[in-house]
Amino acid sequence: MKALQLKAPLFTFLFFTFISISYAQEKSPAHLGFFYPISTHGTEAANYTNNFSLHVLTGISGGENGAAIYGLAGMVKGDVNGAQISGLWNHVTGKVVGAQIAGLLNQSSEASEAAQIAGLSNINLGNSAFQASGIFNKAVLVNGGQFAGISNIANQIDGIQASGIASLSKSVTGMQVSGIASISPKIDGAQIAGIATLSKTVKGVQIAGISNVAEHVDGVQISGLVNQAKTVKGMQIGLINIADSSDVTIGLINIVKNGDHRLGVSIDENFNSFLTLRSGGKRVYGILGLGTNLEVKDLKYGFEAGLGLNLAESRHFRLDVEGVSKYLTDFEGSDFSKFSFQLLPTLKISQGIHLFAGPSLSYMHSSDIEAVDHTGLTIWDETWRENYHAALLGFTAGINVRF
Repeated sequence: MKALQLKAPLFTFLFFTFISISYAQEKSPAHLGFFYPISTHGTEAANYTNNFSLHVLTGISGGENGAAIYGLAGMVKGDVNGAQISGLWNHVTGKVVGAQIAGLLNQSSEASEAAQIAGLSNINLGNSAFQASGIFNKAVLVNGGQFAGISNIANQIDGIQASGIASLSKSVTGMQVSGIASISPKIDGAQIAGIATLSKTVKGVQIAGISNVAEHVDGVQISGLVNQAKTVKGMQIGLINIADSSDVTIGLINIVKNGDHRLGVSIDENFNSFLTLRSGGKRVYGILGLGTNLEVKDLKYGFEAGLGLNLAESRHFRLDVEGVSKYLTDFEGSDFSKFSFQLLPTLKISQGIHLFAGPSLSYMHSSDIEAVDHTGLTIWDETWRENYHAALLGFTAGINVRF
């Protein structure tokens, strides 16, 4: 009992001696507090760099070399080497090497070797290794990854920029991914968005659910609807492709300034007749047409789509191979569909008028047997579940006007 009574004053003396020593030094082993200035460093807290900090609500220090934990918010007027964790807000005026984790907001002058993780926003005025937040990330240079539920903004990315709504950057070397829009003047890698991508120069790939827009593309544009560019050294894949010049365009409508555009009428062995637009580059072109059947009144409305490849061309002759799908219906239950590979030798009557006729190999399906009275040479046929199926040799002939 006497030993305990002697130890209590000794421990009290050592505790206050420890506090006094820490106040007399610029570096402190620990900083404990409730909120500023109620802490072990009081109003002098900004003059100390601590190995460990723990504050119930808020805290201020001149630097941290370990773990700094705050119930609400923490401010460091210097560098952080370790982890800064708060319920709401972290602010560092110097560098961060380690991690910043906050429920709402992380701010730093530079977190080049740190991960910033926040429920709402990360703001870094310098370089950033990694930023993840629920709403918003901002950094000048990012050599790593930015991940946000809504938006990412950076001057330059050398890694990954991903967001649920929008990613914006001046330059991306790596990948830019967004649920809605990805915007960057320069892409060297991949630019991906659920709706639209926008860039001035792309070296790599642009992928969007609806639209890709760029001035110069050295690579591939892929979209669910529209690709637009001035010059494409590579490929455009979409329903509609627009370019001044493009090596390869794969789509139903291809508006290429220096490309191939032909409007024509055709008929096949089933008396399906179509008005068809063929558009694309010098080698690959898209096919889109509207038509009808001249014999079967129940097949009034026809649609045609496909792709073609120019195999050879001279001044008076052209040879194309096409893969074409044709569908005719009355929208009341009667329908007819046919997919054909057709080889089309073409005679150029003039530079603008082309006559073509050639063989086709087709697979057809019809709900109306009467629709197949004129089927060419039938290789195989079968009636299954009241639907007629057949493979046949036929022909396609017509005229194209080039414009």
